[in-house]
Amino acid sequence: MSVSIKETVADLLATFKNTGRLVIVGASLAGLRAAEALRKEGFTGPLTIIGDEPEEPYDRPPLSKQVLKGWVPADHTKLPRVRQVDAEWRLGIAATGLDRVTQQVRLANGEQVPYDRLLIATGTRAREWPNAKEAALEGVYTIRTSTDAAGLQKALAAKPGRVLVIGAGFIGSEVAPVTSTVRGSQKARWPTATTCSHAFVTTVVGSRSTPRIPSEWSIFMAYSGSIRQRSDM
Repeated sequence: MSVSIKETVADLLATFKNTGRLVIVGASLAGLRAAEALRKEGFTGPLTIIGDEPEEPYDRPPLSKQVLKGWVPADHTKLPRVRQVDAEWRLGIAATGLDRVTQQVRLANGEQVPYDRLLIATGTRAREWPNAKEAALEGVYTIRTSTDAAGLQKALAAKPGRVLVIGAGFIGSEVAPVTSTVRGSQKARWPTATTCSHAFVTTVVGSRSTPRIPSEWSIFMAYSGSIRQRSDM
């Protein structure tokens, strides 16, 4: 690379660091740490962080243990700041589209946010129950957000007789013993298909097809997979 090209690239980079518009979609751990790193490396231009949750970035691992056990309130898991990011926070509004031609991010409320560079750091989501009406029933929970964890913790504190965890992956495996401990119940059971649990037993299931779930069950969905229905249910 010739000296003139190097100088041109250096000038463009310096200009972008000073005046470039940078947008981060995703206001959780990755988005926050990226913003901090940008400021550390000398980016002083306008910075916008977009997130669909109303809360500022918070730590998610405690949601499935410390929060569910009642040791820490769900709203006390805010992530520590390494440094000030001096950003415009657009929280509680999901990014729903991207116009790469005009370089704008479309928001759920119809607004558009212009950018010169865009970082997408949205992470993952819990798989939703396929039937929206069933998912809205009382006693059905998905855990991903602090609001989810707060609702589930309150339900567990009422000591429901039976809990069914759908999803035997990392989250389901971590939450199952917590539900048993909080309710003062027997240890969790790990069947290969759905079973009617005894009183105060947490049942964990994980396989591949959708079941018919008894409506009287208190159900927690750490939904990393689906489950197989027994013919006698």
